[in-house]
Order: sequence, then structure tokens, then C-alpha cells
Amino acid sequence: MGFKNLDIKIKYRTSDNNIPKEFLIPVLKEAKIYSRAVGYFSSTSLLELSIGLCSLAKSNGKIRIIASPRLSEDDLDAINKGYKEKKNVIENSLFREIKDLKNYYEEQRLNLIANLIANGTLELKLAFMENDNKISLYHEKIGILIDYDGNRVSFTGSMNESINGFVENFESIDVYCDWKSKESLERVNDKQIDFENLWSDNTNKVKVVEFPVAIINKLKSYRKSCIDYSIDEQEYYYNKSIYNNFIKKPSTLQLYDYQQEAINNWASNNYCGIFDMATGTGKTFASLGCIENLAKHLNNNIAVFIVCPFIHLVQQWEEDVVQWGGNPIIAHSNSPDNHWSTKLVNLYKRYKVNSKPFICITTNKTFTSNKIQDVIEDVTEDMNILMVADEAHNFGASYLSRFLNSKIRYRLALSATIERYMDKEGTKAIYDFFGDKCIEYTLEKAIKEEFLVNYDYYPVITYLNDYELEDYLNISKQISKQVIMKDNKLKLTELGQMLVYKRSRLVAGAQSKLEALREKLKDYVDDKYIIVYCGATNGLEPDGLDDEIERQIDSVENIIGLDLGMSTHRFTSSEDAATRKIIKQGFADGQYQVITAIRCLDEGVNIPQIRTAFILASSRNPKEFIQRRGRLLRKCPGKKKAIIYDFVTLPRYLGNVKFGDIDLDKALVKGELSRVYEFGRYSINKRVAEQFIDNIQNAYGTDYIMQLLIDELEEKSNV
Repeated sequence: MGFKNLDIKIKYRTSDNNIPKEFLIPVLKEAKIYSRAVGYFSSTSLLELSIGLCSLAKSNGKIRIIASPRLSEDDLDAINKGYKEKKNVIENSLFREIKDLKNYYEEQRLNLIANLIANGTLELKLAFMENDNKISLYHEKIGILIDYDGNRVSFTGSMNESINGFVENFESIDVYCDWKSKESLERVNDKQIDFENLWSDNTNKVKVVEFPVAIINKLKSYRKSCIDYSIDEQEYYYNKSIYNNFIKKPSTLQLYDYQQEAINNWASNNYCGIFDMATGTGKTFASLGCIENLAKHLNNNIAVFIVCPFIHLVQQWEEDVVQWGGNPIIAHSNSPDNHWSTKLVNLYKRYKVNSKPFICITTNKTFTSNKIQDVIEDVTEDMNILMVADEAHNFGASYLSRFLNSKIRYRLALSATIERYMDKEGTKAIYDFFGDKCIEYTLEKAIKEEFLVNYDYYPVITYLNDYELEDYLNISKQISKQVIMKDNKLKLTELGQMLVYKRSRLVAGAQSKLEALREKLKDYVDDKYIIVYCGATNGLEPDGLDDEIERQIDSVENIIGLDLGMSTHRFTSSEDAATRKIIKQGFADGQYQVITAIRCLDEGVNIPQIRTAFILASSRNPKEFIQRRGRLLRKCPGKKKAIIYDFVTLPRYLGNVKFGDIDLDKALVKGELSRVYEFGRYSINKRVAEQFIDNIQNAYGTDYIMQLLIDELEEKSNV
């Protein structure tokens, strides 16, 4: 290709450029002859000198290096006063500069140098200043490169071939190409004449001699039988074919059109934005496509932080990233890598120095810890850092939103429920940081286009018993006394919020649900691929006391296993990752007919075999039940549709509703009906849900759903 086809700048500075990757490697790749006066000699300087020499070595090019010994003041004093022979002092100083090798790259680079010396490709000479039999240091730094067409490039500047010169110091070089201008031609000519005079020991005040044989033999001792010519690609990710392998879509995977559209829109939006995609429609693969796209755009000069709310999601991301060819660092309190924090710091330093990319997958909690924030705080706005926030609605919470660092240049938020429930400020914080939606792929559209299976939805009505209703009304009365005016808005006190949580737990654990579940499950005793979502709750004793009894999940498992004789296993936060994997496999194989779950299946866990779901408890937050529904509708071989039984709890029998009850029951009834409406409107048998809603609204003499739709429109208009 030759030098003329390269984009060679007139100068390179540490502040703006990666000098090895942007200048030395590409230019040396096209060079036939490389002549260099390097300043001080050391094994480190030889290691850095090897950068870019692989191609030149394979093409039998020629390399000439002039270096000077690194002499201490004591060395110079001993020579100049005649205490020691010059030859011995210089030789000892050169030996002193050959350091122990630290890793594979250093071994292979010195092996390359040793082979080049042995086969005559690389010649070394030594320079020092000599006057009246006294010596001092020669420290000139120039370089001349000639390609196979005779084009020449010269450079001068502060940079040594040393670890300090390339990595730690602030360095700069000026570059001249002899074909670009008359001035450049003259400068290149001057530098080449200067070097040739040096090489021939024909420069005033400078003495150039052959390298000591003992040092040459020492360097040759590092020679191995073969050379790893890919070390530049491995260490500096220079070769573009290597770039593409940082993250690369598997050849067996085909992204859907809507996923590719989302990726393209994100790129067009300066690589920032939100993927509002229904659960089960492939947000993870679409985001990996984004990472691949951005990495190609940046020639892999990229560092990626993938942040998830839970450890089990980190594990799933790890599996997918590895499938795409990545080697992520896993950062959280239970990481299998006990030294992940040290490794992260080292990877970040290496990224800063030579733009070597990395991916870190972590949890929300660990992301906000000092171990990661110390790295994030060091980031500058011109660095290519990408943050991918999975289940990004969580970052609207104030305790997380303050860690949305504006210095992070590229941003991607993933969620099926990006609008936070009753939290306009939190929703705004997400949009302000991540940007606009790049795609809004709704569940309705995903079902219609057959990316998710369709479903039947059956609301199952249950009621609070007398003791539960009494407790419910007492708690509601206490809540009404905890309403305060704050920021011109009616809000609950902290105690009021705790009381709401207590009331929700009471409803979730309503005793009537257990018998209703038993009756419904009788029709499924010979089936499999069933899930029962339980509440994180304790029931209430019949006498109304708040004594703890079996958790709902224990009672449910007794019904399933002991009463109905079905095989079952629970899937909760108590099971570790390995156990969960076994449970999922057992469920897929039909070993367990039923799995019982508490919350941990709400976000991210993928068990597509589920055909039938019994939902005993749901919060009023749409995030939870929308997440659950999407998880149930994932496609799987042999799965034609899903069936959802939703246990709806009302305060009292509809025939017993009387005037005035609407005010007492409003909070519970409105919350339950909003879920029935959401589940029912996209179901195959939506008329069942519509009739169910009509019966309840008629009993209470109100239209909750109409008000719900009005509230929904207002919420969207204010985002």
C-alpha cells in the first residue's frame, strides 16, 4: 500500500493521540527500512521499539538502531577521572538496563528483537559524546522510515522508545513526509543525512561504536524457535479484523428488523437513547448489536459498563456477551473473580494508555460503590465510555440517578416499563440522561408480529375474609391521617408509605386465594410448564392476630405437592445461581411440573417453556405485572399460547357492596381493575376481562377504567 495511502499527521501528542497505534504501527507496517536514534538503551526501550516491527520483520526489511548508555553520575565520574575503564562501565550500565520480563507480551517482544538481531535484520550501535577523553550523554531522538516505493517519513521530538515515552510521559513528535512539500523534503533529507553520518561515526562530538558483544549475546539468549507475529494485534488491537472480534454477532444469530432499526436509530442519535421494548422481544441482543456497532465506529477504542439490578441478570448478560465473543469482567459482591476490582483498575489504565477495550458487567449496587465510582470519576468527556443500563427504570430512583455521570459519553437504557409508576421526576431524570426513545416496541405489536405468543387471560375473583377486611380498613384509616402537603403536592409521610406496604402485603396474602388456587390447579394435575407467582407475605391467623404463620409460598407448595401430588420446586432469592440453573433445566425437561416464585422472576430471568401461570399476588406498580406477562409470552418450540390466571382480590362480596363502601374500597378496587384492564386488553379472550370489569364497576357504581385512561394520557403528556 505504501506511506502515501496512510493518513499521516504532521504531529502527534499524548493529549490527542495514541502514538504507537496511530503512527508507529501503521507506518512500520508499510516500511522497508527503519532507522532510529532512540536515546537511552534499556530492555524496556527494546520492547517498545518492537511495536510495529512484526510486518517489517516478515518482509525481511532492515532496522538500524542507535542508542546511548544510561550512565549514572557515578559512572560518568569514574570514567572521566580514570577510576574505571570506559568499556567496562558502559557494558555494566547496559547489563543493568536489561530487566526481568513481566508477561507474555514482553517475552514475545524481546524474542522478536532477539530473532531480528540473530538473522541480521536488526543492527544496534552505541553512541555517546566524547571530548578530550571525557564522555557525556548523547540524547538525540530522530527516526527515518522508507517504504518499498522509496517514499520517506522522518520524525523528531521528545519521545523515547521507552515505557515512559509511550505510556506515562506527555510526549510529542513532529512528522515530515518527503512527498508533501518542498520544506518537508528538505527536512527529511537533513534527518537522513544526520542519521547516516551518525551510523558511519562521522558526527562531530559524538562517538558511535558497535554494541558490546556481551550485550548482543545476552539479548540473543531471549530468542525462541518461533515468533508470535500477532502481538501488535493482541496488545494494541490494531488490526481491524481483530477489532471486529471484540464483540461480534454470532453467525447463527439473525437480528429481527425492529432490533436492527433500534440499533440504527441509536447510532443516528449520537449513540444515546432508550429501548422501550416489551419483555421478551430481545433488548439484550439489540443492545449487544449496539456495542458491536459503536465498537466498529470507534475502531474498538471503547470501554463498556453494563449495569443490572440483580446478580442473576449479570449472569445472563455474561452468557450472552461470551456468546458474542466477549470476555467481560464480572463485578459484584459475589463475583467468582475475587480480584475483580484490581483487574478493573488495570483494564481501565490499559484502556487509557492504548485504547484496549473492555466490558464490565455489574449490579446497580456495585456500580454505585467506590470500587467502580473511583474509576468513573476519572473518566473525561472525550473518552469513549458506554453505559448500558438494564431495567433502566430503576435509575429514576433518587439514590441511583445521582450516579448518572454526565462525563459518560455514550448511553443506552433498556426497559419494558421506562415510565416510572407515580414518579414523573424519576422518569424525567432517565430521559434527561439517556435521551429519547430509539424504539417503542409494544407488547401488542410483538404479539401481532408473532415475536411473542398470544395468551388467554382469566381473572379469578377472591375476597378478603372478615378478619382481613377489618385489618384492611383499620390500616386504610391510619393511612388517611398520614397525608401531608409537600412541594405543593399531597404526599404520604414515611409512616404512611410503610402502612401502604403493610396493607399491600395483607392483600397479597389473602387466605381465599389458596383455596381458589387449589380448585384451578385440579384441572392441571397432569400438565407441566406451570408457574405460580406468590406474594412475599405471611398470612393472618383467623383470630386476626398479626402472628406469623407459613409464608404463602410454603402453603402453595403443600397444596401442589402434598394435596395434588404434583412435582414442584421453588425459585426464589434464596437459591444460588448454580441451583437456579439446575431448577430451570429440570423444569425444561419436565422433571418439575410447577415452579413457585417470589419476585425474582419479574426482571430478566428467561424460562420460555412456561405455558400456564397462576398469579396470586401483584403490586399496583405496572412494572411488575407487565414484566411478568412479557416473561410468560416468550416463544418456545411447541408453545402455541400462554394461559394466565390472575387472582384478583376485592374487599367484600359484590352483592354486599353498599353506599359509602366506594370511598373505603377505592384504593384496592382501582388498583386491581387497572391490572385486569392491562392484562385483558391484549388477550385472545379480552371479552372475559371486559365483562369482569363491568360487573365490578356496576356493583360500585363508578367507572374506574375511564379515569385510568385519563390518568394514563396525562402521565404520558407530562414525560
